[in-house]
Amino acid sequence: MKKVILFSDLDGTLLDARRYSFSAAMPALRLVQAQGIPLILCSSKTRAEIEACRQRMNNSHPFIAENGGGIFIPQGYFSVPLEAAISDGYHLIRLGLPYVEIRSRFVALREQSGAKVRGFADMTAEEVAELTGLARDEAVLAKQRDFDEPFVFDGAPDAQFLQAIEDAGLRWTQGRIYHILGHHDKGRAVQILKDLYVQEHGEICSMALGDGLNDLPMLQAVDQPVLIRHEDGSFDARIDLAGLVKTDNAGPCGWNEAVLQLLPRQNMAQESPSAVVVSIFNAALAAVDPCQAISNAAKREKEVLLVDGARYPLNEFTQILVVGAGKGTARMALSIEALLGERIAAGLIVVKEGHTARLNKVMQIEASHPVPDAAGAAGTQRILDVVRQADEGTLVICLLSGGASALLVAPAGGLTLQDKQTVTAMLLNAGASIGELNAVRKHLSAVKGGRLAQAAHPAQVLTLILSDVIGDRLDVIASGPTAPDSSSFASAWSVIEKYGLKQKIPARVSDYLQRGVSGLEPETVKDGDPCLHNTRNVIVGGISQALAAAQEKCSQLGVAATIISAELQGEACVAARFMAHRARIVHNGMKEGERRCLLFGGETTVTVRGRGKGGRNQELALAFALKIEGQQGVTLLSAGTDGSDGPTDAAGALVDGNTVVLARRHGMAPAAFLDDNNAYTFFQQLDVLSGTKSHFKTGPTGTNVMDLQIILLEK
Repeated sequence: MKKVILFSDLDGTLLDARRYSFSAAMPALRLVQAQGIPLILCSSKTRAEIEACRQRMNNSHPFIAENGGGIFIPQGYFSVPLEAAISDGYHLIRLGLPYVEIRSRFVALREQSGAKVRGFADMTAEEVAELTGLARDEAVLAKQRDFDEPFVFDGAPDAQFLQAIEDAGLRWTQGRIYHILGHHDKGRAVQILKDLYVQEHGEICSMALGDGLNDLPMLQAVDQPVLIRHEDGSFDARIDLAGLVKTDNAGPCGWNEAVLQLLPRQNMAQESPSAVVVSIFNAALAAVDPCQAISNAAKREKEVLLVDGARYPLNEFTQILVVGAGKGTARMALSIEALLGERIAAGLIVVKEGHTARLNKVMQIEASHPVPDAAGAAGTQRILDVVRQADEGTLVICLLSGGASALLVAPAGGLTLQDKQTVTAMLLNAGASIGELNAVRKHLSAVKGGRLAQAAHPAQVLTLILSDVIGDRLDVIASGPTAPDSSSFASAWSVIEKYGLKQKIPARVSDYLQRGVSGLEPETVKDGDPCLHNTRNVIVGGISQALAAAQEKCSQLGVAATIISAELQGEACVAARFMAHRARIVHNGMKEGERRCLLFGGETTVTVRGRGKGGRNQELALAFALKIEGQQGVTLLSAGTDGSDGPTDAAGALVDGNTVVLARRHGMAPAAFLDDNNAYTFFQQLDVLSGTKSHFKTGPTGTNVMDLQIILLEK
């Protein structure tokens, strides 16, 4: 199989044009890293800038600086000997003229022509920061040039000056700004690295992504060129190549789209069934990326925000506030900032610990999930304080995603945070469904059940929602802080009774719920309440989109796929038995050489009876593995789309017919682990003893639309 090599521009391509963030490309970046694909950053940026970017990306591959002026190869990276100077731990292949010479000739040409033009050396770090949008520290790195000089015209571009550069035997190119350079370009540097990779790996398949004219030589030098759409929706019309792929989305969202779509085509011979199911999972994640979901749902036409058929003339609002909570809300805010920028007066969101993003206008508070903590309570109180200051001229944009019920916490009626923590933990351990849990939480809260909309009244409220509940019910997602509530104190109390918790919950909680049942405490907001007249709730993504993307990915891989259910629920072990039975029936009816995929989405529960450590996906996977023990050609991935499963660092687990066989061979008793709700420890020990990778760990994905189960069947 050919080794895939990926070359990428940065500004406007892998980094967005405003915040220089690659957050929107994280699903594809994770796939690239998981498949061991070299990602070569090829940019107009300096060595110092690219090194900082590589560190944030955990990238250890060679890179190309200043439009091909220098190739920096970590010492020992290639086994073949290199004829290149050693510089600070790199083999440095110099293709460009020294910066001192470039700068000297730039100044001479400016004096000769009288052109009104300034280079970076003529600017302070503050001026470079203002010009580029970089932070001051980053602007300092941008001024540390080795091979070219960026420049701008004071006014319209001077064609005579550009011609003078060419007449002097130099070149100019244009990305976001102009650059003067010697006879080097990205394409020549790319070709040199391609030759080295061929020597190292044999046949390769090269791909490059860029957005501007300075990327054209790079795109011409590879097998698969990709042109990234600009933020304004346009493409660089000067780039027109055979086989050129143009993205639907801009910047890192387009980068993410292209890499996820194109990489599998270059890797059709997936090494193992587990690699196939992981690629399907990644495609599903990309479809429900919060940043992309907001971009798809909300558009801006000049000074009008368009969402789900509704128009919000921005000039009619005196201020725009952004609030919200959830595991995927930081990436939703990322997209809103890109859309509205300086129009945002203030913002505050509460996110799960570790689920932040690089935001400029919207502040973030990290809090605990699934059991609420003091940070979440403090953050929620600050959100309530912010929206209570809103008036008729305010637009409040509320961003909600999975996990918001635990993160958006404001105890009502003299209750304490500890009271809510205790009740939440009891209901979780009892196996209560998300709907049952939320019915109770709404009636113990000053923010849920429509009460956030109540606090924001009379402002206009636009709530954008990434759904993590079965059926996408507005009153259930995040416990419906801006939606009417159909539950009541009576239904909340019935949940307590159903799970035998009447005598176990804190006395204050019991008393408060009983007063509510008796009509002595105010009910949650109901349909028709005046505070909801100016409130609009819009679902921007959910499990259905994830499953559809997974099915499409299967089609690309030549695997027939069936979506069995988008509403998988109930006990994880019971669901596992149903899935194993369905898989066995389908597998028995398949022909030799056939591959099929069964797709499930939803959220199961676990009634905790043991003392072990686990999560619903790991428990489901272990129960499934026991049911298919010894059966060849059956592989399951069960994972949370948020990257976490219960109180563990795993998203879920990968199992097949050999999982239990292998465990028994190493002296493990899988059923005993299952009985003790100890699936995490089972997979942890199995991986150590056998060298397998059954545990599926992604880290925070930035999204959350419940769980996905992918069963790959091969005959």
